[in-house]
Formats: sequence, C-alpha cells, structure tokens
Amino acid sequence: MSLADELQGSVDKLIAEYKAATEDGKLSFREILSLVSSATASFVQLANSAGDSGAERKEAVLAMVDQLFEEVIAPLDIKGVPNFIEPMVDKAMKELVLYLADSWIESLVSIFNKSGWFGGSSAGDESAGDEPEQPYPGLPPGFEPY
Repeated sequence: MSLADELQGSVDKLIAEYKAATEDGKLSFREILSLVSSATASFVQLANSAGDSGAERKEAVLAMVDQLFEEVIAPLDIKGVPNFIEPMVDKAMKELVLYLADSWIESLVSIFNKSGWFGGSSAGDESAGDEPEQPYPGLPPGFEPY
C-alpha cells in the first residue's frame, strides 16, 4: 500500500474542502495556482506525518496534487477560455501545475524544516550547538530531504 493510499481519507477531506471553495464553478488561472499552492502545503504537512522516505513522500504529494487537479480544477470552467479548447488547456495546465508543485514541495519542506514545523530546530534555536551535526541541518533524525 502506498503512502497516498494510506492517507486517502485525509486527502478526500481536503479535496472536499477545496471543492466547496470553488462552488461558483469558475476559476481564473491565478486562482488555480493559488488553490494548488495552498493544497500542496496541506499535502506536504499531511505526507510528513508518515514515516516513509523523502522520495516516497514527494511522490505521494504529487499524486495528491494530481488527484486535486482531476477532481476539483479540471471540471471547472476557466475564465476567458472558450469551451471548445478547454480540454487542451486543462491538459497543458495540469502539466504546468505538476511541474510547479514539484518545486513548491522542495521549497515548502525547506521552509517547514527551517521553521521547526516538522520537529526540526528553527534557525534561531540556541540549543542547536549541543547536538551532533547532522548531514542535513534542520531535519529531524531519520528524515531525508525530498
């Protein structure tokens, strides 16, 4: 069973919240990117609650973003895009969103680790000098970077 399968109930709940937020049925490109970046942050936090490797967590987050796109964004009407070309735009936009999500995941993990949200030490933590140096500062023991 993959990490995405294990977290499916939580993912379904988050996706339902995003569906509710898009009830008007139309989104602009800016709104789509904002929605996906916010969802990616939620998915990163969710995936990091699991004990899998960084690569498995990243793959799971990308699968969650893909599911979000298919269930929430693809069915919506994109403002300013004629309906007859929308399927082509959706396909191109999905590729772009997944490409951007890959970078967002790296950035979010770095920010979360530096801030100590995942149990790592924050940049201003004075007790950090008492611990042995880790290969990836800011990561809790046993965690790998994505």
